[in-house]
Amino acid sequence: MSDAGYPSEATDLYEQGLQARREGDRAEAARHFREAFEKGHALAAHELGVLLAGRGEDAEAEEWFRRAAGQGIAKSAFEVGYAAERRGDLEEAERWHRQAADAGDAGGCLNLGVLLGRRGAQDEAKQCYLRAWELDREDKAAFNLAAIYDDDGKGDLVAAAEWYGKAADRGNAGAAFNLGFVWQDRGEPGKRLEAWRRAADLMHPKAADAIADVHLSQRNVEEAVTWLRRSVLEVGNEKSARKLGDIYARAGRQRMADFWSGFPAGPTFYSPEFQAFASERSAAAIQQQDLFNETYAAMNHVEWDLKEATVSMDGRRLQGLTVLGSFSNLSQTWLWTWANETYDQDVPALAELRRIREFGERHQIPELVKGEFDYSRFNHPAEGAFTMAIAAATLIGAKAVFFVSINDGKGRLVLAVDDPSIPTADFDRFAAPRLLSRAAEVWPHEQLRVVRGFMEHHGFETEETPADIVVEQAGGHQVAIRCPMGNAKAHPEIGYFLDQNGTQIVKHSPARIQGHRPDAEQAIRLTVLFDLDDRIMRISSETG
Repeated sequence: MSDAGYPSEATDLYEQGLQARREGDRAEAARHFREAFEKGHALAAHELGVLLAGRGEDAEAEEWFRRAAGQGIAKSAFEVGYAAERRGDLEEAERWHRQAADAGDAGGCLNLGVLLGRRGAQDEAKQCYLRAWELDREDKAAFNLAAIYDDDGKGDLVAAAEWYGKAADRGNAGAAFNLGFVWQDRGEPGKRLEAWRRAADLMHPKAADAIADVHLSQRNVEEAVTWLRRSVLEVGNEKSARKLGDIYARAGRQRMADFWSGFPAGPTFYSPEFQAFASERSAAAIQQQDLFNETYAAMNHVEWDLKEATVSMDGRRLQGLTVLGSFSNLSQTWLWTWANETYDQDVPALAELRRIREFGERHQIPELVKGEFDYSRFNHPAEGAFTMAIAAATLIGAKAVFFVSINDGKGRLVLAVDDPSIPTADFDRFAAPRLLSRAAEVWPHEQLRVVRGFMEHHGFETEETPADIVVEQAGGHQVAIRCPMGNAKAHPEIGYFLDQNGTQIVKHSPARIQGHRPDAEQAIRLTVLFDLDDRIMRISSETG
């Protein structure tokens, strides 16, 4: 006989079943468990029940749990009780959970307590929860005990705080959230916020929104916005999204209002923060990506090594690999690799992702901090995700971004490389107008940033000249106006004149950004003119 009191032959078969299950051979595992039970190993029946339940064969699984429970396996009695609960047979469920509880199963104690509480036997339910806590430090048991003591704020709030605290210590978000209300009922608002912050860290769906409401009641709008954004990004709270939209709309920031109010359903455009960031890098990134695509035009076979952080394309080996993320062709969503649980987060090919995420957190860019981002409502979802990835890759010095098909075409893995052998794109005055125009099409609301970023990237010294206009009023009176650089029409003075009936612009000297590179072999001047809506009118490049 073995130490467990089972025949040695049965124990050997049971161990073989466990090994087969670890190796993924479920059919072989089931055969060994069945034979082990027939040889007298009661626990094998339980394991066979677990296997069958995992395959969705619930009825047969229950039969094997009953066999094991009939031979004293406490956790099998719990499973039979749970199956009876699902069927709505609470009398049978209570009988089996009591058997499990009497045999020392924490789950049986917990569920028996719930059933007893439902029929008003609160004192006995308390004892069940206490027993579950003593057996396994079960957080749900502590939560249920706290709820009994709490009694919607009318009970023993000292005991409620103690047990909610114990449950929260075990990671129970609901307990941390409820603890906040207990502290509120006890007149301690500081501890209330502390508990809700903890609940937010544990991803309670209402905690961050509740914290925001406290700050809004204190007219601390900036802090409230921080918590509302967190509520939307982390738990998808729709109420928080609507509140954010209202706050930004009242502040006259309509693009921000539109982005956040529509976020839970899936954004239709990039956040204004991302647009500001990506537009500055866009023209140079397009140029670099074009050069890579020309150099590595045909990639028929791609292999990558996460531990070596290398990728081979048709036999050409490149270093500096970062696996940025993946795009699902089915759900049209982007998943950052740092949020993908199937990856070992310590491999070298993921090390640089931290820099992207930290940049996003510092600058509050949703696309760079939310693990899974929905692009399904973009006009071109895959293109939207890939454009985002190209911009993000510039933060780690990548020289190129490309994707490979995975999962039989159901998704695409997006890779970035910064191998020194990949050529770096230099300034090309003939290509500059085309590059700036392409980038401006991608970022129509940020064309000034597109130009500024491109010139800065290529080492230009720049000078900006705002627009001058002359407006003529209905009576023939003319007024000369020096416009601000950027968003000219929003300037109160300009808006005043342009909104008057019969007023027209009779003279317009466009705003311009002019850059020059005096240190180049041949002096280069790049000039870009803008209309009053900050759209590019003309681009010229000359030497000398």
